[in-house]
Parts: sequence; structure tokens; C-alpha cells
Amino acid sequence: MKKQQPDLNRRSLLKALTIGGTAGVAIAASGVSVANATESKSQEKHADGYHETAHIRSYYNSLRS
Repeated sequence: MKKQQPDLNRRSLLKALTIGGTAGVAIAASGVSVANATESKSQEKHADGYHETAHIRSYYNSLRS
């Protein structure tokens, strides 16, 4: 009876998939926190209130005609 040799290529593939999946989750989780931080900064920037800009005035003028 022959003893089967372990398939090292398969094992290394499974290890790489596990490590890659874990790294992907970690990167995605850190990306979400960065996105939330960026979003809150942009909201703070516009927290001063309504500002009528040139393109808004041109829109209002188009409604009058």
C-alpha cells in the first residue's frame, strides 16, 4: 500500500486564501472608518447654512421665465 504524499501546493493555496481574506476584511473595515471621517469633515464644511451660489441663482431665474 502506497502512502500518499501531502499536496503542498494545495495547502499553500488554502493558506494564501485564508490570509488574503482576513487581510481584505481588515482593509475594508479600516476603509469604512476613513470614509466616515471624510464624510463628517465634509458635513462640517457645509454646516454654516444655505448659500445661494451662481448656479442656484441661474436655476431660480430659469423657473421665473
